[in-house]
Amino acid sequence: MSADSVRIGARLRAAREAQKTQGGGHWSRAEMARRLRDAATHRNRQRLPGVPSLASMIKDWENGRYSPKGDYRRLYCRALMTSEDQLFGDEELAVQEAVAHRGRDELRRDLNDMLSSGAMSAAALESWEETALRYGLAAREQPPARVATDLEDDLEELRAGLERYRSVSTLRRLTRITAQMSGLMCLTLIKLGEQPAFRCWARTARIAAGEAEDSPTRSWVLAQEAYGHFYTGNLIQAVAVAQDAQRMAESSVGAVLAVALEARAHAALGPKHGEACRSALHRAEDILGGLPNEAINSSAFGYSEAQLRFHEGNALTYLGDTGAAWTAQQRALALCPANDFTDRTLIHLDHTLCLTRDGAITEALACAVAALEPLSEVQREGIISLRGSEVLDTISESQRRLPAARQLQELLTTTPETRRHPT
Repeated sequence: MSADSVRIGARLRAAREAQKTQGGGHWSRAEMARRLRDAATHRNRQRLPGVPSLASMIKDWENGRYSPKGDYRRLYCRALMTSEDQLFGDEELAVQEAVAHRGRDELRRDLNDMLSSGAMSAAALESWEETALRYGLAAREQPPARVATDLEDDLEELRAGLERYRSVSTLRRLTRITAQMSGLMCLTLIKLGEQPAFRCWARTARIAAGEAEDSPTRSWVLAQEAYGHFYTGNLIQAVAVAQDAQRMAESSVGAVLAVALEARAHAALGPKHGEACRSALHRAEDILGGLPNEAINSSAFGYSEAQLRFHEGNALTYLGDTGAAWTAQQRALALCPANDFTDRTLIHLDHTLCLTRDGAITEALACAVAALEPLSEVQREGIISLRGSEVLDTISESQRRLPAARQLQELLTTTPETRRHPT
């Protein structure tokens, strides 16, 4: 990866994203691939790779792994209606494909066409399944805005696959992957606090999971939707959807996610729901104990004791049982991966809320600032900012004039405005 290829990659991505669709969004990589294929057709050169393969090449070019050469440069310029000088820079004009390699490159394109046509191979399906699993990990490690952008591009490519392949078994696997990745988009939008968009993607995920006829996936998708209702303050709906998720597949990742969320929603509804909250926490313990080893992990598609202790600590925080909550929070922090900034920050903010309930305001504000200060503005967006705002909501007007309170307010106001949880 050279400095020139990185520079050109950034320029190609900016040029693509500057192009708008009829709906007002920017071109996806799949759309860029279609435009390149259209440009090739106009030049009587129709043997470009299929859209998914070409979109993958575009991703590599934009990430600076290497740069497009020769005909691909000219097709880019035709598709974007610009010049090679503008798009690639003067120093790159001399880099052309050698005539001796043209025959070999034609052979490569023929092979790409053969590999990307007809029935999708087992290797290609496995690649898509691995892609979904990688997003499951990225959802817990990377800023949600970045995950949403990448998911959008890959879902566009996946859409093309659903249009192209007609094999029943292939379609079922692709549809399950679509449900998983749509569910991840729903989860990512929840983290960003984008309420209308999360609902739309939850509906898409439900439809895809139903078409795939896969009960564990349907349960997991419903659990993600339940989280969205919880974070937007619709607690009754959160409980109802969480219970649907549990009925769909009783001993699954979706079920334990849903029952833990149900516990949190009962706790947020108030002390009268304390018994229902604790009952749900006990059920979560039981389901986690029965999960297969491969389902116990830190991916968004898995569940672990670290997550259960985080969810338990959050529920007990809302119940006001600060001693038991701190015990769960300490265990959660000990188990939570260091790169899971979202859960770790939310655990610290739950501890902050416990401290405010106990009257330790100075310590609480210091804890909140320490949790938020190391994060970038992008990482503080959405539910993290929302939870930080809850801390300010629990202290008096005079306490908000404390230096640490003003510092916390400054950290929160550098992020986009978010809707507050009405608890």
